[in-house]
Amino acid sequence: MPPKIATSKEMIIEAGYVIADEEGIDQVNCRAIAKKLGCSTQPVFSRFPNMEKLKEEVFNYACDELEQSIADRLNNSEESSPVEVAVTVLADLARNHKNLYRLIYLSDFRSEKTFLEEREKYQTNKLILQELTDKYKINPERAEDIYERTSLLVHGVCTVIATTAMNYSNEQVLKIVNDELADAGK
Repeated sequence: MPPKIATSKEMIIEAGYVIADEEGIDQVNCRAIAKKLGCSTQPVFSRFPNMEKLKEEVFNYACDELEQSIADRLNNSEESSPVEVAVTVLADLARNHKNLYRLIYLSDFRSEKTFLEEREKYQTNKLILQELTDKYKINPERAEDIYERTSLLVHGVCTVIATTAMNYSNEQVLKIVNDELADAGK
């Protein structure tokens, strides 16, 4: 008889992430994960105290995957602007992975922190703030203000992409953002 394959916490979170992407976070449950992994529900129940904690871990994993996607694109691309890379990655996420976009930006898993406090833990956001400070020759506080307002604009457009039949192209979204940044940087 072959040895049993241990079902790790990471495997469970990754399976939850795939289900969240394909079907939405509301479909992430013990039975769905067990089915995806080809195991019983026991490993899921033994590694997470409740489904809310598991979904929170799936949310954190999705945020980390998005951050990694932006960082990889910055490192492997000739695009030099962290703003443009982040905007196009977000628009692509909203367009191609609507459920993940909803999980990351439209769910109740966000903390009670302000918009900027929530984003401070991600290195790519720090690069964006530095780009704004350098490009527009403004102080960090002004860059944070511009970043917050522009990010809310980007997320508004991406929410339209993720939740309606409207589909702004990456070029259209970048034009909206660049126009806003040009106005804000004056």
